[in-house]
Amino acid sequence: MKRFITITTGFVFLGYLLLMIFPVTPAYFKSSYIGETTKKAKAALGFGPLFVSESASVSKSASYRLYQNGKWQQRQLLLEPLYNDYVTHGNYAALKHCRLDAYLVAELYIIRKHKGVPEMLKSSVYAEFTNHLIYRHNHNIKPDSLEVSYYNKDHATNRLNLIATFKAKP
Repeated sequence: MKRFITITTGFVFLGYLLLMIFPVTPAYFKSSYIGETTKKAKAALGFGPLFVSESASVSKSASYRLYQNGKWQQRQLLLEPLYNDYVTHGNYAALKHCRLDAYLVAELYIIRKHKGVPEMLKSSVYAEFTNHLIYRHNHNIKPDSLEVSYYNKDHATNRLNLIATFKAKP
């Protein structure tokens, strides 16, 4: 049994090694049957964004601003300050809040994209997002209105490209 496990593990590591060197193989190999099979195996095993620099250099970002006391506040980034707090001070709670905010904003974007803004505003994800935003980022003071913008962030140029925005009452 030990021999079987050793041989199987060896083949798995050999396969991963071949998938890792696939991007530097010649063009004729990539267009062959083995190359096409390798592409499919690479996608199935999750090697996509880890080995493609374009995918690894782009991430999502969000900003918000609140309407309180008859005026709009200045736009604030949602995720970056929390992550920077984690990096500089080692605050794990800030990292958890950053991950929660990123998850909720991504879910809102998907709901908005597929079902529209009215359905997004009725969703439980929107309620959870606004409750978390009001509690964590606005010191539990409910604003009159809320504007959220969703961006693609290009790390190479440090630019934010607007994907979607919406205004609503929390």
